[in-house]
Amino acid sequence: MAKSGTQRAVGIIRVSQTNGREGESFASPKDQRDRIAAFCERDGLKLLQVYEELDVSGGKALAKRPGLGAAVAMVEEGRADVVVAAYFDRLFRSLPTQTEVIERVEQAGGQVVAVDLGQLTEASAGQWLNGTMMGAFSEYYRRSVAEKAGDAQRRAVARGVLPYPNVTPGYVRGHDGVLVVDPKLAPVVAEAFKMRARGATIKAVREYLAANGIERSYHGAHALLQSRVVLGEIHFGKLANLTAHPAIVDPDTWRQAQRASKSPKHLAAANRGRRPASDRLLARLGVLRCATCGARMVVGNTHTNKSGKSYPIYRCPPQNDCERRVTINAERVEAAVIEATKRAGEELAGRASSDDKARDAATVLEAAQEALDRALAGFAEAGVMAEPAAVQRLAELRQERDEAQEQCDQLRDIAAPELVVTVADFDSLTLDERRALVRSAIERVDVLPGSTGDRYRPVETRLHFTFR
Repeated sequence: MAKSGTQRAVGIIRVSQTNGREGESFASPKDQRDRIAAFCERDGLKLLQVYEELDVSGGKALAKRPGLGAAVAMVEEGRADVVVAAYFDRLFRSLPTQTEVIERVEQAGGQVVAVDLGQLTEASAGQWLNGTMMGAFSEYYRRSVAEKAGDAQRRAVARGVLPYPNVTPGYVRGHDGVLVVDPKLAPVVAEAFKMRARGATIKAVREYLAANGIERSYHGAHALLQSRVVLGEIHFGKLANLTAHPAIVDPDTWRQAQRASKSPKHLAAANRGRRPASDRLLARLGVLRCATCGARMVVGNTHTNKSGKSYPIYRCPPQNDCERRVTINAERVEAAVIEATKRAGEELAGRASSDDKARDAATVLEAAQEALDRALAGFAEAGVMAEPAAVQRLAELRQERDEAQEQCDQLRDIAAPELVVTVADFDSLTLDERRALVRSAIERVDVLPGSTGDRYRPVETRLHFTFR
């Protein structure tokens, strides 16, 4: 929290699913933004930034909440003092996430505020109890809705009703929700599968579909040719109904269409083997993550429109099902990671030998776990597990075990002193040594999505570092 002057706030807007909803029960992004702005004006806070998390569940871990994670980082880095949301349930629907955010923000001297409830804090036992109860109710509501949705999906699949909105071409929904054959487009889809079974390319199939009223992207056409809906089946996660509706493609044709991807041409491409390992610093290191889906980012290239010159980027994996894919300039993000590693290395250089400390921590953890196990066995044998004294003692032992585990986790993968002291000579290290140094200091770097309006903002503002 700022020692003097106007306190700085960062807002959080979250909507789990937009889907065109509106009305009084829907806390729209505009409504949330207006409430946050009005609160900041009333309390004399300077609103620096508002992060929107659209189609993001409040039950996700902080690592998968790109906006909230960035807001917490701003407080920890001393760039903001207050994290504010319009409504408590827009901020949290997960007790672990709630606890982590409040603890981290308060440890950094900041505050977490929900406009409808006020400051959320664990400063006193009463405040902790109040916040925990609210968080428990919020998480219970989320879990209850998920359970009901799961039951509805199971019933829908059992009845032969697709539990998702998009209908595969060749079908239309009947009055009871069950798919019925579209007499106009079903023959088109069936012929597309026959073309693919005869060896036609995806491009040729896509052109045929478009000429007959079914517009699909390349990936959309490929997905259609892999769909089992055309066999009369519904698959949704672990749910399946193999006789949900009439088939429009026979099983033999469908199987032959799948084998087309194993033609000699495709096998020759596969036999070329893996691409050689990239010499980019963060390639296959695993620290660079897409903040939208959490996937490890991979190396790629892109081209400028004018000159056609290519330059390296990191991107969300193409095969990953990501709602908002992220790309970022490779050279710039690597420079930012190197600087962050050097800063972290300066801290690590003054520490005692991480190897010795890690061994000591592991010994303490083993002893703590053994003490807890012995107590559990003893109390269970004596039949006093529910006695207040036993409950209290077990709580103390669990706390000791958890603290020992946390210490082990913090020391895990920390580089040896001889590597840490070379941080000043980073440029003279080999690629493997650089990667080892980065890995020893940084657990992950979340890359926040950019947009047309902010594509020129500094790379550093799109990065959320998590250090070891």
